[in-house]
Amino acid sequence: MKTKPNITLISAGCSITGNIIVDHGISCFGLCDGGLISTQGLLHVGEGGLIKGSAQGEHVRIDGRVDGNVHARGSLEINGQVTGDIFYCGTIRLGPRAALNGTLKRVARMLTIEAEPAQTDVAAHALPTQSVPDRPDSNVTEISRAMA
Repeated sequence: MKTKPNITLISAGCSITGNIIVDHGISCFGLCDGGLISTQGLLHVGEGGLIKGSAQGEHVRIDGRVDGNVHARGSLEINGQVTGDIFYCGTIRLGPRAALNGTLKRVARMLTIEAEPAQTDVAAHALPTQSVPDRPDSNVTEISRAMA
């Protein structure tokens, strides 16, 4: 029986340049020099992990560092450091080691998804100006297909 992978692991010491888009969970303990998007499951930036770009996911947990904007559609837990704006629409939890340098904005679910590919410029963020008419909760999938 063939099973579909449910998590991608970027291990410590690994360095990836460019945007990563997955349709399942992902854990990053290394360096990702670009955006990281998880359309389903958990996006986890582990201790020692660094994302130099935006992080977008359904459920987002940051124990490492993100130098870019964070977009969480479901839950967001921060125990690490974020330098950039945070857009969320579900629950948020800040741990005792959380360090934020940016704005925290609760927005509608469709606004937690960037319209443009992830950028490494911390000050830049793009919000969508229109939604996908027939599937409003799945526009991240449409964006992912368009970026591929």
